[in-house]
Amino acid sequence: MGQHRSDRRTRGVSKGPVIALVSVIVLVFGVVGWFQLRDRASSQGTAAAGACVEGDIRLDVAADPDIAGPVRDLAARYTDTLPVVRDHCVSVQVHDATTTAVTEALAAAPDGPWNDEIGPAPALWIPASATAIDRLAGSGVVDGTPKPLASSPVVVAAPEELALALTAAGTGWQNLPGLQTGNDSLDRIGLRGWGSLKLALPAGPASAAALDAVAAATANVGAGPLDESQAGSPQVSTAIGALANGSTAIHDAPASTTDAVSLLAGQSAPASAAVHAVPVTEQQLYAAGDDARGLVAVAPAGATPVLDHPAAILAAPWVDETLGRAAAQFVDFLRRPEQAQHFVDAGFRVGDRTPAATDRTPMPPLGQVLAPPTGPAAARLAQTFANPTVPQATTILLDVSGSMGYTDGDGTRLSNTVDALSARIAALPASSDVGLWVYSRGLDGSKPYLVKVPTGPLSDGDRKQRIETALRSLRPATATSTYASVIAAHASAVDGFVDGRPNSVLLVTDGPNDDTSTGTQKLTQALTGAAHPVRIDVISIGENTDQDTLRSMADRTGGTLIAVPSTQGPALGDAFAKTLS
Repeated sequence: MGQHRSDRRTRGVSKGPVIALVSVIVLVFGVVGWFQLRDRASSQGTAAAGACVEGDIRLDVAADPDIAGPVRDLAARYTDTLPVVRDHCVSVQVHDATTTAVTEALAAAPDGPWNDEIGPAPALWIPASATAIDRLAGSGVVDGTPKPLASSPVVVAAPEELALALTAAGTGWQNLPGLQTGNDSLDRIGLRGWGSLKLALPAGPASAAALDAVAAATANVGAGPLDESQAGSPQVSTAIGALANGSTAIHDAPASTTDAVSLLAGQSAPASAAVHAVPVTEQQLYAAGDDARGLVAVAPAGATPVLDHPAAILAAPWVDETLGRAAAQFVDFLRRPEQAQHFVDAGFRVGDRTPAATDRTPMPPLGQVLAPPTGPAAARLAQTFANPTVPQATTILLDVSGSMGYTDGDGTRLSNTVDALSARIAALPASSDVGLWVYSRGLDGSKPYLVKVPTGPLSDGDRKQRIETALRSLRPATATSTYASVIAAHASAVDGFVDGRPNSVLLVTDGPNDDTSTGTQKLTQALTGAAHPVRIDVISIGENTDQDTLRSMADRTGGTLIAVPSTQGPALGDAFAKTLS
């Protein structure tokens, strides 16, 4: 029997699949390793970029005290994000600096050096209002367009009884000057025993914005802005002057809005208090908390002034490109939607977000927002407020002799004088006492003078209109009897002397005295030893051979003489502005 050879062998794993599998695994690990290496390299690159190889820098921010608190809180939040600008690690430090102080410092020295008494030199400035930035227009100190952060309308803070009466009477901004002047003006809105309104106007953005609103409402320009001619109009000058005079008359007037709020809130008898009200922002009253207990916000009718707290990057010598970029980056952070609530919680408005209403601040809708005056118009209002027309008692003694009918430019001496005098009287505060006498010869029997309107308060009845009507009715007469008329007018002013204000006779004449019945000796004797100090101011028109005597008369009584070559042009109006002020 034959043997069969076995053909079975042990079979191994095929090398092909194994090699393929190994190759895939190696490839996968390689790809994973490559991604890990790339991510590590990217992380290392990012870390290197944020390693602050150029060192640390500090961004100094000067912020108005009203908004400095929330900006400081957000600055700390921003710094915690470890911001880097151009390989510099940035930290932010916020300093309280009043808007007025920074504005004045930058206006005085836009190219430096910075006034260190205000705080460190800032690269970013957050004033209360864009009006402050407008004052620096043309100086080149602000880089780019400032961006508003948070707004707050300006209201009037007053004790509840006064606030309710003002609101019920529909009081507008234009009504405040009238309530600030005159006797017992608050009686008109049902507040007996309060006298006139005592509105404090401490220096600061809220008071300035309130004055803008009064000016715009008085000029009837709606939401504005007021232009220069409107800002300088008699009506606006009178309104601003009345507020200024009323504010400065307040005994121990508060130096700041915060002081005014504290003073108002602490009054036990508000009707007889030295201060009745003060302009504030809604936010200031909101933030005062219990320190403003008993006060209520009044929103006068008319366009509402709003402080918008813009962030302005400075282009000053101490601000380099890195600080400028850091400031811009921080402003973008402040304006992100997620930061808005922080400002709202501090009492500001951001977009359509408003603070929670309180008993003091009802947070009404704004309605029309006032566009503030800029440039020359703003400067004119500030000048009027700083140098208001002071209430006085003046008897105007106007020459209507024949020579006043001479042609002078587009009119006669008399018509030009009437125009200039009328404009000035319109600008006088209602609390001034004014009267109109005219003189020539034989105007009232044997008297060379005639009392057209007796001297008295312009606030009484229609006195201002009566003076205007009398002026427009004047016609040139005959001769000039200056000395006798001056003696009579001065004696009347002494007899009717008004305490507590300047008393004067304003003589306006274009010719020498030609009445020989009264000489210089008699004039001098009559003006000597008067019972009350009444000065004589003189406006001498054209060539006047009597000018030396007139100057001596003015000097003797403490007055001034102003010679104008013509009644045509601005010289006469300027003379009236100096003597009736």
